[in-house]
Amino acid sequence: MSGAEEAAAAWIDAALDAGESIPAPSGLEALRTNPEYAGWLIGVITLDPALLDDTIERVNITLPRRVLRRLDALAQAAGESRSGYIAHLTLEN
Repeated sequence: MSGAEEAAAAWIDAALDAGESIPAPSGLEALRTNPEYAGWLIGVITLDPALLDDTIERVNITLPRRVLRRLDALAQAAGESRSGYIAHLTLEN
C-alpha cells in the first residue's frame, strides 16, 4: 500500500499547488454501500495531515555569501522576495 500512499500524497500536493480543494475522506461504510463501487476491493491508507498544512513557518538556512547574492539577484529580477522565490522554485519542480 506504500505505492497508494505515495500516489495519494502526490495527488494532494499537485491539487493544492493548482489551487484545487481536497475532498473530505469518505467513510468506509459509505464506500461499501455505494453501487458505483460494487465488486471493487477497498483498501485503507494513512496520510500525514501535514500534507494539507500551508501554515507559514520561519526557517534558517545556511548558504555561502556568493550563493546568497546570486539568489537575491534572481529573486529581485523575478520581482519576488527571497522566500517567495525559493518557494516558487520548489513548487515548480
